[in-house]
Amino acid sequence: MNNVLGNAVKFTKSGTVSFEMQCVAISNTTSRFSFHFSDTGVGIPLNLREDVFDSFSQMRYDNKRQFGGLGLGLTIVNHLVKRFEGNITIDSEEGVGTDVYIDIPLEINREKQQKPLNPLNNDSNAEKHILIVEDNVMNQMIMKKLLQMNSKFTFEVAENGLKAINMLKETCFDVVLMDLQMPIMDGYEATEIIRSGQLGLKNKNIPIIAVTADAMQETQQKVIDMGMTDYMTKPVNKALLFDKIGNCTAFFAKPA
Repeated sequence: MNNVLGNAVKFTKSGTVSFEMQCVAISNTTSRFSFHFSDTGVGIPLNLREDVFDSFSQMRYDNKRQFGGLGLGLTIVNHLVKRFEGNITIDSEEGVGTDVYIDIPLEINREKQQKPLNPLNNDSNAEKHILIVEDNVMNQMIMKKLLQMNSKFTFEVAENGLKAINMLKETCFDVVLMDLQMPIMDGYEATEIIRSGQLGLKNKNIPIIAVTADAMQETQQKVIDMGMTDYMTKPVNKALLFDKIGNCTAFFAKPA
């Protein structure tokens, strides 16, 4: 859903992006989820529609330089949908817009749900000013929506590592949510600058939580080794996010 909506936002300079979902029980154990994504963006040229799920189609798209290319988003979506024995179809007209339809059958989990994590179980009454470092507009929106669910959170957004560095010089934050892959300056380089002490002692020790789509064990170990406080993968789980923010800020607040 994030990848399809991200493409829709990226390729729609003006107009609308809409999302609809329906769930229909098809048996006692299975339900079918139907997703409809619609935008009034640039559309897909006729000669490229058959290759839209090709991971290299981004190299041949005329709007690549203007919009950043199709990327691997739809390729990943296609693989995930097929893995769940679902179907994905795309209806697009150049200059008019694009409609993406996804149908996925999912089994109903009737097991008792686990007790949710207690958000901010440490120092829960303290307000937290959070810096979101993320270049993807859709991911920014998701993160802001999640953080708005806690009245103790305030936040600002930096679209790349360099912007984050400049904001840390001017504003006091309690925690940084750091994406890793960004233009201009990525999360690794930004973290190195922060941990070097160039931005002052408080920023040198500020909690930095890596928030990335890269779930590789090597990546997790790398971010911890270079000085990030914690690590979590996208899509972001709200309860886990709140728990990590509470834990790392409570630890940071302890006197040396």
